[in-house]
Amino acid sequence: MVEKTTHGRGELEVIEMRERISILRKLNAAEAWLDKKFGIETTGADRIPEDERRPPSIINMILIWFSMNITPGLITLGLLGPVFRLSVDDSILITVFGTAIGAVIPSFTATLSPQTGLRQIAVSRYAFGIWGAKICGLLNILINIGFGTVDCIVAGQLISAVSGGKVSIAVGIVILCVVSFMISLFGFRIIHKYEQVAWILILILLCVQFGQSAKYFSPTPGLSYSSGRAKTGAALNYFALVFGQVAGWASISGDYYVHYPANISKWLVFGLTWIGLFIPTVFVLILGNQYGGIILTNTTLSGIYDENGIGALILATMAPSGWAKFVCVIYSLSFVACVTAIYYSSSLSIQIWAKHFMAVPRFVWNAILAAISLALAWGGREHLSDVIVDFLSLLGYWTVCFGTILAFEALWFRPRNGGYDLEGWQDQDRMPLGIAGCLSLAIGFGMSFLGREFIGPAARAIAPAGGDLGNYITLAAVILTYPPLRQLEIKYVGR
Repeated sequence: MVEKTTHGRGELEVIEMRERISILRKLNAAEAWLDKKFGIETTGADRIPEDERRPPSIINMILIWFSMNITPGLITLGLLGPVFRLSVDDSILITVFGTAIGAVIPSFTATLSPQTGLRQIAVSRYAFGIWGAKICGLLNILINIGFGTVDCIVAGQLISAVSGGKVSIAVGIVILCVVSFMISLFGFRIIHKYEQVAWILILILLCVQFGQSAKYFSPTPGLSYSSGRAKTGAALNYFALVFGQVAGWASISGDYYVHYPANISKWLVFGLTWIGLFIPTVFVLILGNQYGGIILTNTTLSGIYDENGIGALILATMAPSGWAKFVCVIYSLSFVACVTAIYYSSSLSIQIWAKHFMAVPRFVWNAILAAISLALAWGGREHLSDVIVDFLSLLGYWTVCFGTILAFEALWFRPRNGGYDLEGWQDQDRMPLGIAGCLSLAIGFGMSFLGREFIGPAARAIAPAGGDLGNYITLAAVILTYPPLRQLEIKYVGR
């Protein structure tokens, strides 16, 4: 049965702001004009009732993740396994298990958006409250911009390598940011159509790259460059990075499912999303693992990588040179699929910060986020490996907190307390205070630093250089704190 379109008090207040405040009225008129001329999405982070949904093809639940993950950007992560002194074979094994486990979190969170018609961070209001969801939105934006920064830098390196250094990395960064911004303006419908096909050519080129670069792969892929406690620490560190990378989609995966029917099978959503995340991520990361072996066993290519980055290394392993340059140019454009989604979802998270932010059209936030992403990528373009290591480990800790709390709420507390009050998602007096969610998030994320690689006391107990235990400590902290805290919140607050 299709629900009747009704609005809660908070939703009506946003509509009233758009009509009453002059600048907002003009901005929304501009958005309406852009919609009429170019077909951009105007709904933003608003709830999508069932009678207004226009679902894409079911297969898009796989293809959208193919486009976002079949990019050479993941090569930079995969090569870190051997760089951490693991063998190529060990790195591949950790890649498979880290991806398989990490993909569970975004696959689950994605199931929450069709039944509610709400974007992923908006759904978190039912566990974190309206104010707590603002914190989740901020963390989501930081995560997305971190992803975007890495992609922009790699794209810049590729374009610079193709030009023989005549074009700077900064130019490539600008090109990617501008193109991604333009596509993200169009919103849900165009993004789904673009992501349906964006991966196909890139997959073909990556297969060719696999074949052409195979002659450089490590002659002893099973040889580990560390042993004992050092190897254990390296394995834990690399696992944390792989897990964090794929789990990081948890805070946006549902953004692309709000138009699917509320009664769609949750197992179908979960399964298709997991497949869409697992297959492309593992494929590209394994290529990265092999490139890590190249760096450690081939002095010439290692020097090229050290001097000019991953773009120059890819160029050097493919032939002839004209073909290699063509591939690298296409690769640099492949990041558009991922960065487009980053700008889109981040703009939705900003709108969820407050009703006044919701009243501002999405295209305004898109433009601001693109400018921030450009600035960060520009500033960090010479420190790519440091950005990846520092960013992805923290990413895993946050998503473990986020996903576990939403799982407890959806699977235990909501079924026993009346389900989701959809009309009240904008109303403070109808949402939880979020005390349990925020405290559990703070405790879990705070305790994660006990196990963080290199600096945490628990991590240093594993190996001299550390072994990342942050995800496990975070999971244990959330499991032990959220259920009792949430039970107390319901008992004394009533919602």
